Amino acid sequence: MEPAERRAKIVATVGPASAEEKVLRRLLRAGVDVVRLNASHGTREQHRELVERVHRLGAEGGRQVGVMLDLMGPRYRLGELADPVRLRKGQQVTLGADKGADLPVSDPHLLGYVRAGERLLIDNGLVELRVERKVRRRLQARVVSAGTVSSRKGINLPDSELPFTISEKDRDDLEMAVHAGADFLAASYVGSARDVEAIRKLVVAAGGDLPIVAKLERSRAVEHLEEIVLAADAVMVARGDLGVEIELHQVPVIQKRIIETGWRHGKSVIVATQMLESMMEHPRPTRAESSDIANAVFDGADALMLSGETAAGRYPVESVVTMDRIVREAERHQRSRDTGLQGGLVHGPYDVEPASLPGTLEIPETISAAAVLSARQLGAVRIVALTKGGFTARRLAMRRPSTPVLAFTQDVTTARRLQLVWGVRPFLMTGDVKHHDEVVGLVDRCLLAAKLARPGDCIAILMGDPIQERPPTNLLRLHRVRAES
Repeated sequence: MEPAERRAKIVATVGPASAEEKVLRRLLRAGVDVVRLNASHGTREQHRELVERVHRLGAEGGRQVGVMLDLMGPRYRLGELADPVRLRKGQQVTLGADKGADLPVSDPHLLGYVRAGERLLIDNGLVELRVERKVRRRLQARVVSAGTVSSRKGINLPDSELPFTISEKDRDDLEMAVHAGADFLAASYVGSARDVEAIRKLVVAAGGDLPIVAKLERSRAVEHLEEIVLAADAVMVARGDLGVEIELHQVPVIQKRIIETGWRHGKSVIVATQMLESMMEHPRPTRAESSDIANAVFDGADALMLSGETAAGRYPVESVVTMDRIVREAERHQRSRDTGLQGGLVHGPYDVEPASLPGTLEIPETISAAAVLSARQLGAVRIVALTKGGFTARRLAMRRPSTPVLAFTQDVTTARRLQLVWGVRPFLMTGDVKHHDEVVGLVDRCLLAAKLARPGDCIAILMGDPIQERPPTNLLRLHRVRAES
C-alpha cells in the first residue's frame, strides 16, 4: 500500500500541449483525476475525440477518469484592432460596435448594460476605464489605469447588472457534451440559482443528466453564494475573473468562504486559476505558488485545477507531478497534526461533523457517521461503500474521514463522477452479488489483488440490505480481510 494516498483531487486542462495521446497518458499516470476541456478553444469534433481518448486511456491504466466540458458563457471582449493601442491615464476614449470607435467591442449588447460612473476593465483588469456617458451607440469613457490593449482582450464589468445568457455556441457545446459522454459540465459566469437551473434544463432537454459545476467568477455570484451552491452539483472558485470583479485582497477570504459553504452542503469545490502559473515557462514553481496550493488544501478544497499550465505550457506533466507532491505534503502535515490531538475526533481536519447536518439524520447519514467513527477507533485501513449513484460516498466525504474511502460501483459513469469528490477512490466492480457474504468476499479479493489491504486488516463496509433490492445504505459491517474468501 502507498504510505499516503492523496485526498484532494487534481483537475487538468487539456489543450495543444497535452492533447496528444502519449502526453495525455503521462498526465493521467502523473495523477490527474478529472480532465477539463475548454469550449472557448478547439472544435466540437476535437473535444468529442478527447472525451473518448481520456476515458479509454484511463481505463487502460486501471482508472476511471472524469471529463469536464467548460462552456464559454457570456464573455465580452474587444473587437479587432489593426494594431495594439496604448491608452494614457486621463485619456478619453469611445467604445462601440461601429468602425469609428476608438475601441471596438465584439458584442453591441454590451453597451446597453453599462451606466455612467461604472468601471470597465480590460485584459484581466490591467487597464481600467470609467464610463462618463453614452453618446448615441457609443460609450464615452476616461482611462483610469493606463496600458496597452489589443484585439479580443476580455472585458469585465464589475459594477454593471449583466444578464445571464446562453448563446447558440453554448447550446451546441452542451449537446455535444451530453452525446459524447462527458461527465461534468462547467457553467461560466452564473450569478444565481436560476442561471444554474437554466443550464440544467438544457441538459435534460438534450437527454442527459450531467452534474453542473457552477463557476464563481462574478461579484454577483458571491452575493448569491448559498443559493448557487445548493442549486449546483459542484462549484469552482474561478479566481481569474473573480479577482478582477472584486478587490484582490478579498479573494483569499472569499475562497475560504466558498470552500466552507460547499463543504457544509456536501458539494465539491474546485480552486482554479494560476495555481502554478510560472510553470508555463519554467520547470519549477515559485514559493508563493507552492504555498497557494498548500493553503487551498488546508482550506479544505476538494480539487485543485491546472489551466494553461497543462493546456499550453512547456511543462504539462511536470506541473501535475509538482501539484501532486505539494498536495501530498500538505495533507501529510494535516494528518500529523490530527493524530496528535487529544481524542482526535471532531477537533482536526479529519473525522469532522458538518455543522449543517440536522440533529436527526436519515439512516444513510447515520450509518456513514458510524462508519467514520468505527473505522478510526478500530484503526481500519479502508472504508468501502457499495454505491449505485455515489450518494453514500459523498456523505462519507463530508466528514473528511481519516480512513481512506473506496467506492465500489458497477456504474462507470458514477465512478468517473466520484473522481471530483475529496478522499473517495472509485473502484469499478464487475459481477453480481446476492448475499452479504458474497459482498465481503468480493471486497476482500479486490482489495488484496489491488494491494489496498493485507490479510487481517480491519475494514468497514457500507451497503444496502437486502442487496437485491438496492435500498439506500442501511448496513455497516466491520470485518477483517481474509486471504481465502
